[in-house]
Amino acid sequence: MAPDDHKKGFQVEEEEVGTPESSLTPVITNETRRSQQLETSETPETVAQLQKLPTARSRRDSHMGEALEHLSRTLSVNQNGNTEDDLEKVNSRMERTGTRPSARYPSPTRMSDLDEEAGSPAFKAQGVPPELGSFTAEVIFILVCSAGLLLYSFFLGDITVNQEECKRALGISNSELPWLIGSFTLPLSLSVVVSGSLNDLSPPRTLMIGAFTWLTVWNVVGVFSVTPSRAILFYIVRAMQGLAVGVLVSGSMSILGRIYTPGLRKNRVFSAMSATAPFGFWLGGIQGGALKSYLNWIFGSNAIICALCLAAAWFTMPSLRPVADIVGGDAPTIREFDFIGASFIATGCILVLFGLTQGSVVMWAPYTYALVVVGVLLVIAFFFIERWVKRPLIPNGLWKIKGFTPLMIAYFIGYGGFQGGWQFYAVQFWLRIQQNSPLTVALYLLPNAIVGVLATWVVSRTLHIVPGHYIYLTAMIAFATGPAFFLPQTPNTPYWPLSFPGVALVTFGPDLSFAAASIYITSNVPRSYQGSAGSLLVTMQNLSSAVMTAVADAIGTKVDQGPDGNIGLKGIHAIWWFALACEVVAALITLTWVRIPKEEEKEHVT
Repeated sequence: MAPDDHKKGFQVEEEEVGTPESSLTPVITNETRRSQQLETSETPETVAQLQKLPTARSRRDSHMGEALEHLSRTLSVNQNGNTEDDLEKVNSRMERTGTRPSARYPSPTRMSDLDEEAGSPAFKAQGVPPELGSFTAEVIFILVCSAGLLLYSFFLGDITVNQEECKRALGISNSELPWLIGSFTLPLSLSVVVSGSLNDLSPPRTLMIGAFTWLTVWNVVGVFSVTPSRAILFYIVRAMQGLAVGVLVSGSMSILGRIYTPGLRKNRVFSAMSATAPFGFWLGGIQGGALKSYLNWIFGSNAIICALCLAAAWFTMPSLRPVADIVGGDAPTIREFDFIGASFIATGCILVLFGLTQGSVVMWAPYTYALVVVGVLLVIAFFFIERWVKRPLIPNGLWKIKGFTPLMIAYFIGYGGFQGGWQFYAVQFWLRIQQNSPLTVALYLLPNAIVGVLATWVVSRTLHIVPGHYIYLTAMIAFATGPAFFLPQTPNTPYWPLSFPGVALVTFGPDLSFAAASIYITSNVPRSYQGSAGSLLVTMQNLSSAVMTAVADAIGTKVDQGPDGNIGLKGIHAIWWFALACEVVAALITLTWVRIPKEEEKEHVT
């Protein structure tokens, strides 16, 4: 059957099957009523306007005609030999009609433009770094890197709450108590200064695994050192702890700074690491308070913890090599390590810290002054040496960043007033003046851990939205709340009215300031300087703590020293007044000179 016959057959069949229109009973539906109403309501003018509207077919034909017209014009331009600039002059339909491009379904390439138009920060989603492979591996890796800062606070907390027990167990006098902490922080300062650059110039995995091994071994030795006849061994063990922890802290800063480029993910990672500091101090206090009658088991449990960290680091720490700051450039090597500068700054820090710590022990004998003066001169000489070496320990350009020097000065005064002027003597107040047990003191520090985590979470969520100097100023004000809430206290003051809010609020100080400063510093140095930049901040912490502790001890001793050599309540109040003054000065410096821009997604500086 021919096609025409086929169609004709269908027509005939339809006519035969169809029912005459006259035989149908009309059915009136709602749709029929609406149609009738529209027909009756339409005026001639309305019908004329509707007839002018293009149908879907007419619009399609119009678009096809415009496309053919555009194609013919383009071909004619090509045949005439016009340049690409002439092609760009051919207007599109949207340009001719004035129609705006639809942004309902923007393409991926337009997303950043839309974000900028909307005024929102154009952050790109940073995924799991390729060196780690999976999110689970990333979480374990961050925990291992954070272990350095956690152990730093942990080893301070377990001894700080047990000052009186250690004094009796080791048979030392009150004047020698500063060395319980000083024997740990002094070698730590030496280690941080040197290992910061070493981690940048060599595989940090090797150094960090070696540091965990070192810690495990020396904590086992520490189990046998808590006796009067082995007091020197006790101080040696504390020194070995400080050396290893310094390597861990600078190594973690180097690795994290290398793997994570500046941006939102880095903010969260560094904030998470900062949260371990207050949490570690509280955990150390709980451990020390629970084991006050078994001090040797403080070192035994520390050895177990370090062994677990060693195992985790062995399986999760990536094998990183030194990297070049410029694509195609040569990666730095260990031969470029600044041995001269390292020797000057390390020796200078040791002399300053030793002189300040020993000064309170020997009533500031002349040789302690001499040690401090020589140490300061060596530190000054270090800064002159760094101007001429090929690869300085700390990039010289860092000091030229606007607001960086005031930031470090404010951090020195603010953190020093907190650590050396308030926290150490707050523990003394609870232990000696209010006669609380070490475990009770550790429980008093619980807000330190909880609020510390909250503070670092705030930094991770706001540093890319709010300029960093506002967060930094908040930290300096928070530092001042510690002595402000403790100054009115007496031996009978309950914990909840003043101590609790004081401990909770002051915790924002170290956590906000360290997170904001560490992110700012590591984001403004090349990848090959991440460890060195991070070590600068930790070195500043140790120096400020030693200096402020020495000054605070001199003030307290001058105001109120008892027959047993202990500082009385009036002396502690004088120290807290000094700490409050330091925090006010730090806040004024921050308000006047410190400027930290909002964090943004970018590559490492070169």
